Amino acid sequence: MYLDIVLVDYLNPDGVLTTYRITPKESGEKVVIDRLRDIDTKFSSHDSMDIGGARIYNTSSCSIQIQQTKLRKYSPMDSDGLIFFTLEHLGIPVGSQRQAHGGYYNFILPPSFRFTDLHIVDPYDNNEHAIEKKKHFRSDVIWDTSCNTSLAKMFLTSSRGTFSFILLGRAKLYDGNNKSEFLNAQETQYAVSSIFDYHIISADGKKTLTDDIAKKSEWLELKPNIMGFGINLNAIIKDSIQAFQNKVKK
Repeated sequence: MYLDIVLVDYLNPDGVLTTYRITPKESGEKVVIDRLRDIDTKFSSHDSMDIGGARIYNTSSCSIQIQQTKLRKYSPMDSDGLIFFTLEHLGIPVGSQRQAHGGYYNFILPPSFRFTDLHIVDPYDNNEHAIEKKKHFRSDVIWDTSCNTSLAKMFLTSSRGTFSFILLGRAKLYDGNNKSEFLNAQETQYAVSSIFDYHIISADGKKTLTDDIAKKSEWLELKPNIMGFGINLNAIIKDSIQAFQNKVKK
């Protein structure tokens, strides 16, 4: 796919949202990608990088901006393992779909969480006040069984040249039981990149996105990513589920 922008949001358990914004460096160029679920991720490609649910093939020709913010509309995990979140992106430059322009968006939950509710809607739909009742954009949900991670994906197209949306959702820690509680999702392997999940944000590499992760030194792994460090998803998944189970028992 040849796109004007790839936008990837990672939600951290403490409500910190890390956004990767990938755009061409030169006017008239495109970001060249494939969805990870469509390719053999074990096959490496020159000048490529995996971010979210996409492989970027022309990395050296792209600008990659990383932004972090703490969501105001976020409820941390309660005793039932539930989290609630709301965010918005306004005025994303995607060009006109009439001239084959567009973008690709990924929203990724913390490891081991699955969606129980998800709404991606038009913020300019004034016919409805409640977010859940506004016009919905088409999106798909994937559950990556190789890293126990949820991905919501959406293509961004517009006749006006910009795309805006509000995302509202709920998610719950998943222990492998009671699938009926969760949104239907296509289950597959290797649909989400683990390299960029929960990267280290401090200059000295001693502080992570959450205090809990900072206390787990065994989670840290050196990896060739943008920030220089990554997190062992398997350790996070194992520890988070165990911690939740212990909490329930108490």
